[in-house]
Amino acid sequence: RPMSSIVLEPGVKEMLINDCKDFLRSEDWYAERGIPFRRGYLLHGVPGSGKTSLIHSLAGELGLDIYVVSLSSKGMSDNTLNSLMGRVPTRCILLLEDLDAAFTRGVSRDATSTGAPPGGSSKTAAATETESDGSTLSLSGLLNSLDGVAAAEGRLLFATTNHIERLDPALSRPGRMDVWVNFTNATKWQAEGIFKCFFPSTHSAPLLSDVEIAELAKKFADAVPEGEMSVASLQGYLLKNKTRPRECVAEAAEWVIKERETKAKLKKEKEEKEKKEVRLTLPCGSFRLLTRCVEGGEGGRGEEGGELLSCFCVAID
Repeated sequence: RPMSSIVLEPGVKEMLINDCKDFLRSEDWYAERGIPFRRGYLLHGVPGSGKTSLIHSLAGELGLDIYVVSLSSKGMSDNTLNSLMGRVPTRCILLLEDLDAAFTRGVSRDATSTGAPPGGSSKTAAATETESDGSTLSLSGLLNSLDGVAAAEGRLLFATTNHIERLDPALSRPGRMDVWVNFTNATKWQAEGIFKCFFPSTHSAPLLSDVEIAELAKKFADAVPEGEMSVASLQGYLLKNKTRPRECVAEAAEWVIKERETKAKLKKEKEEKEKKEVRLTLPCGSFRLLTRCVEGGEGGRGEEGGELLSCFCVAID
């Protein structure tokens, strides 16, 4: 994917490209100062904002291969991760996608670390799931594989996350993640730039002049609310209208309204689902109490019209 197709805030692409190129030609500089020849980049922010797309474009720009390691794979352990990391060659991009997802599976050093299973010695759903699929990866194992004694050098480490607040500080500190880039929902400046990428004046269909393209792009950006729509949603809308630039702009405001209605509907459905099933962990840690609303049927309704609750316990030890 060409780097020109990635539309980020001014200066971000240039900063990353220059930083990567400077690192790749600085091996002697690192060696003379006794600094491990490694560089880490943490791309964090909302889903669909272009984090992975940027990495693919950087790989093409730098002429590097991408090696992807999934920390949430079934059966992932410290030894497995070390073995995988040992096979990664120098001068490549090592990609850890959705880094926060691994932390929901019990990747932690202790009970106080971010993402650690709560409740002391009691087993939780995350711990039970980890045991069932054989995943025993620990945060200390992950850290050692990234910059331990046996860790490889000469590679660019890229990690992506939608929830930076879930990461343990030891993982995101300088030396492991040296450069942080925040990805947000599309700004008006990005919306205008993305429109121009979809409808270049040289081979757009229908053929449009530079002046008309600029005018349409400005109108499209005006119709898109600042920081509300993801880059992915904008691209999806433009893709459906790739041969209708004028109609695309004229219908943009209506599309925004529909997107808002869809988001509101999904949010409401999620809230209703959460209300129907509430999970509580008993102090003893031996049982979980599941409370579920029973609609009609044998459950019936209470005297005041409220739904009766059906409660039952499920052993988790």
